[in-house]
Amino acid sequence: MELLSLCEQAVKLGEKLGASEVEAYATIDSIREVNFTNRIESTRTSSFTGLGVRLALGKKLGLHSTSQLKKEEVEKAVEKALAIAKVSNPDPDWVSLPTKYGKASVEQVFDKNIVELELSTLPEKAIEVMETVQNFDKRTTVTRGSIAVGEERVAVSNCYHRYLEQKGTFASSHVTVKAEDAWNRGQSSESHQVRTWNEMKFPKLSMDASERAVRMMDAKPIRSGKITVVLRNKLFADILRTMFGRTLSADSVQKKRSPWVGKRGKQIASEDFNLFDDGVKKAGVGTREFDDEGYPQQKTPLITNGVLERYLYDNYTANKDGKTSTGNASRSYRSIPIPVPNNLTLKRGEAKLDELVEDSSHGLYVYEVIGEWLSNPISGNLSATVTNGHLIEKGELTQAVKGVIISANFFTTINKKTNLIADDTENSGSTYSPSIRIQDINIAGT
Repeated sequence: MELLSLCEQAVKLGEKLGASEVEAYATIDSIREVNFTNRIESTRTSSFTGLGVRLALGKKLGLHSTSQLKKEEVEKAVEKALAIAKVSNPDPDWVSLPTKYGKASVEQVFDKNIVELELSTLPEKAIEVMETVQNFDKRTTVTRGSIAVGEERVAVSNCYHRYLEQKGTFASSHVTVKAEDAWNRGQSSESHQVRTWNEMKFPKLSMDASERAVRMMDAKPIRSGKITVVLRNKLFADILRTMFGRTLSADSVQKKRSPWVGKRGKQIASEDFNLFDDGVKKAGVGTREFDDEGYPQQKTPLITNGVLERYLYDNYTANKDGKTSTGNASRSYRSIPIPVPNNLTLKRGEAKLDELVEDSSHGLYVYEVIGEWLSNPISGNLSATVTNGHLIEKGELTQAVKGVIISANFFTTINKKTNLIADDTENSGSTYSPSIRIQDINIAGT
């Protein structure tokens, strides 16, 4: 049956059984994937379906779900959600389900070319990546790679009789390349995440990873001390996601699990630091017409000229603070919504990437690290091990560097030590960032 039709039936049944409010959320995800090394290792085609029912009896809430999109299973989910609500304790902060529904105008989030892709295309592209790497240098091989495409369909319906449905596509690729001879070994990875098939750049993916892997064959640690560090755009996007991905959520703030409690309107970063969530970004990985409660997407400023301006809200957290949802509700069909970023974006600067390097007399350009996800977004402690970098000497990239640890307090870094932001925005997943230069970063090396 159609997703929206099942959602509507769930809502009508919940009302008939006496629920004061009812909502149904359903998804179908279809994924095709190939995994490879220096040969095709596996191919996979899978589909995931589910429908979740959330309902209220006054302030008593119930949630239940089913992975089977059949009328009788949906009816059972409604009945079980109602039974759960009857024995639940009232939630004093509950106000209502969303009463505002709607769709934002978005571009390039659905690509029929992905849906119609021939089954043989992914293995063919994997072979193309492998051959490009193997032909780059006799010492380069693929140690791990994947290419995946998918389609997601979402439907939301609630008792306020507004029904919405949307669809989107994605494509992703990843490759790790090893360069090795009898004496030295280097490694590098590259990845892409996009919404349309034509955005995939397989030759560039292969060449970039191969080139860096060869350069890293001669990599060495450098001496410990404080140094100027230039962080590659995709790497800083990972750091932004670690540090802000949950802490700017109103849910985290309300539960006192964020360092930004009580900091609205205060200067927390340098004046050239502007962070926003762009739910309507053209072809954005996290772009949607509406969030997982049916609220239309928007662009939400978070940190403007270094001042913390607002948090990200879903309907529940917005009602709790007397605010309006920012369209950031996210969930699976088995869970309640929580507010998370759609496309977390650091505004690009005006400098060219070359300027970040050329204006540094002594520094470190960092392409890749491991361990940044272990950094602490509450205390601000940032630590990661450099796996791929280059020493900067008199404005030029020289010796390849790996095996050193960079550490800093992230909050101090964005407030006092960030002195140049490039104009070269790239994404890691749904987080977008330019490259950035930071002064006086601690390096633990030899």
